[in-house]
Amino acid sequence: MLSLASIASLAALAPSAYAALTRTPCPLLNVGQPVPSQLETVGSSYVKDAINSTELQFLAASNGLLPYGQYESNTTAFSAQVYSVASGEPLFTFSYNPPGLVAAHTVGVTDIATDTVFRLGSVSKLWTIYVFLIAAGDRSWSDPITDYVPELAALVAADGDTTDSLDHVDWSSVTVGSLASQLGGIARDAAYSPQLQALLGSAGLYNAGGFNQSTCGDDRLMIPCNRTAFFEDFPQQRPIFASYVSPAYSNAAFQILGYALENMTGSSMPDLFDKHLVQPLNLTGTYYTVPPEDVTGHAMIPYNATYSWWNADARDETVAGGFYSTLDDMRKVGTAMLRSAQLSPVQTRRWLKPHSFLADPNAAVGAPWEIMRAPDSPGAPVSWMYTKAGDLGLYSSMVALLPELGLGFNVLSAGTDTTNTVRIVSDILASTWVPRIRAAARAEAAANYAGQYADTATNSSFTVVADGSEPGLAVTEWMYGGLSVLDLLGQLEGTNASLSQKVVMNLYPSGLTRASANSSCKSNKNETEVGWRATFQVLPAPLDAGPFSAKCIAWEVVSQLVYGGVALDEFLFTVDANGKAVSLSPRVLAQTQTRTATTATTAKTASKRWSRNGAVLKRDGDVDVGKQNH
Repeated sequence: MLSLASIASLAALAPSAYAALTRTPCPLLNVGQPVPSQLETVGSSYVKDAINSTELQFLAASNGLLPYGQYESNTTAFSAQVYSVASGEPLFTFSYNPPGLVAAHTVGVTDIATDTVFRLGSVSKLWTIYVFLIAAGDRSWSDPITDYVPELAALVAADGDTTDSLDHVDWSSVTVGSLASQLGGIARDAAYSPQLQALLGSAGLYNAGGFNQSTCGDDRLMIPCNRTAFFEDFPQQRPIFASYVSPAYSNAAFQILGYALENMTGSSMPDLFDKHLVQPLNLTGTYYTVPPEDVTGHAMIPYNATYSWWNADARDETVAGGFYSTLDDMRKVGTAMLRSAQLSPVQTRRWLKPHSFLADPNAAVGAPWEIMRAPDSPGAPVSWMYTKAGDLGLYSSMVALLPELGLGFNVLSAGTDTTNTVRIVSDILASTWVPRIRAAARAEAAANYAGQYADTATNSSFTVVADGSEPGLAVTEWMYGGLSVLDLLGQLEGTNASLSQKVVMNLYPSGLTRASANSSCKSNKNETEVGWRATFQVLPAPLDAGPFSAKCIAWEVVSQLVYGGVALDEFLFTVDANGKAVSLSPRVLAQTQTRTATTATTAKTASKRWSRNGAVLKRDGDVDVGKQNH
């Protein structure tokens, strides 16, 4: 039991520890700045800096001088490309041809180009789901897989009302979407490892038997001969979990999805792949299965076609890991994904979302995205990279998409240490390019939106800053009729003057647009109205240590403050054909303020809008404007 003296000492410590932490603006997710569209112009200096830094780090990594580790530089080749979704063109391309691999070359290229063909491994899963969404959409994703795969429906019927969940997968509870997002709880592979069978068999380990293990084709893969053989063999494997308990990686899940899509469409997977991916995107170096012999002349084949697994036929498991492609074609696919070129925008947005957490707090699982937290940058909200990695034989690959930055990168590797090489190269690309493209996005936002806006008729003005110290655009002044709207909101909330508290306002793009009423052929204007939303927060405020008090709740109070039927946080920027703002409209005031200066001249920069001034912060100050109970 604590003594009174102990309690008193804890109480004495509490205020100073509590006051040591202050809350900075709480942002909205995924909308920090508009997606940059001028990386080749406004952002060119940031791109150039990223290129120089990346090349130096690639050299350093080959010598083990970076914290990411050392990649094998004698017998492992790699090729990497970073690209802008806005232009669809590369920002950076780099290829490495290792001397040991070149010396051992027997077939294929020794000098990698952007049209050099590699195997993709499990990046194939991502493209399989993309083809699935194009061909059939996601309406079926909550349906049991048994609705689309009669062999599994027959298994459920044969099992009857069995309650043996240890030995039998409950296929009626496994949905299409659970398989796409690795939440089906089913076993990993229909293929078996011949090396493992031989090793454990030679050691005299007991073989439980009971599996047909009929295989065809390549002895290295031991893949079921056909669809019939797959459903005779694979369902005998026991479940890992019940569905939706925890992610468990499964190649077989995608083979089943391939069978389901064939049933839905009446077409074969190779035909669907060609119809929905290869032909519409003009993929000239992409192949569903082992390419024709003449393709080897521009392929990366380490050592030889057999040892590298270049010619290993994955048969019906091709949808999970058998595709072939190039950097050029991978860029086309990634650009199409983020541009919603083949899916509706809402379908793309649904797809680019996590489906499950992982034990790693910096990662999540999508369908089948491997979602990684992007490197942090000062003043930037948390953001995520939507990735998919792949490995097969002597090949590894990586796809990464960053929707908020309009950025993508791809890595292909072949040789003896490909998994490690792709990881290190991807680490370098992410840590180097993400902060610089964020800075480019801020610079573009500053050029397009920052400055002063005014309406002299109503004695109103607005000052917008984009200096990178805060998320979104910082609003340092909002005057209407000679009165400070932010001070009025402070009166509503009850800011504490002794703590120098004030209402801090930030603007975030909503992604919603429409043609301006001023746009017409007659007026020769091409203007667009762009929607933005504001957050209002009282700062400084304490950041409590508890899980419920240390919350970022900006998302809970969007559009909560309403006057005259219009939310106080709703704003429209009118931008010209070049994306530069010409006016700003606080919609609650039904007023338009014209942009009068392109740089903010206020002495109060965003980085100095609040300070603690040595005072002990009180718990009742830790509230957002308009916060309500719910």
